[in-house]
Amino acid sequence: MTFYRKLTALMLFTLSIQGAAHADTSASHPLPEEGKEYTRLTPPVASAPRVVEFFSFYCGACYHFVENYPVTDAINKSLPQGETVTQYHVSAMGPLGQALTEAWAIAMVMGKTGAVEKPLFEAMRNGELTSVADIQAVFETVGIDTAAYENARQSVAVKGAIARQDAAIAAFGVKGTPSFYVNGKYHINNAGIAVPTAGDYVNRFAQVVQVLLNK
Repeated sequence: MTFYRKLTALMLFTLSIQGAAHADTSASHPLPEEGKEYTRLTPPVASAPRVVEFFSFYCGACYHFVENYPVTDAINKSLPQGETVTQYHVSAMGPLGQALTEAWAIAMVMGKTGAVEKPLFEAMRNGELTSVADIQAVFETVGIDTAAYENARQSVAVKGAIARQDAAIAAFGVKGTPSFYVNGKYHINNAGIAVPTAGDYVNRFAQVVQVLLNK
């Protein structure tokens, strides 16, 4: 199955969550099942972030994970103070894929990921991202003008952040988005989390991650 066919399947599961089987999401909910809610990586990825998310601004399901199913926010709330999910952009999707990975690297270095994430998704959904200039226009709305953006593009820090993202994609063998990995050992099966509501889905997803962090 190609990257894009797998992506389509991942997007479709988001639209079917409301019809999923009902499940108890209380504290007594069973522990996550290997092969259902997560799979084990063989071999594991060494020196990986505790929780890493791979996404693309071209990915409709990734947008829903920001707008309707804020999984990353829920995971962040369960992590120790000062720790957050490491988010990496996948360059392989769309004509501006590499430029958006560069943009995300700039946001990472400048501490602006939270500020630009949703505006970039919305600009993409509205058909307003067709060039690097359009990406720069989004950054201008959060206080990074074109000159600062261009200077950042040439920096060693940004080039290093791009390289880290691309290397991580290769190391994990990412085939679709959004994809979440825990401790370099476990891959969350997004569609394997079968619960009746968006809120339940977000809570159960964060619970699965927390259990795996403690394994």
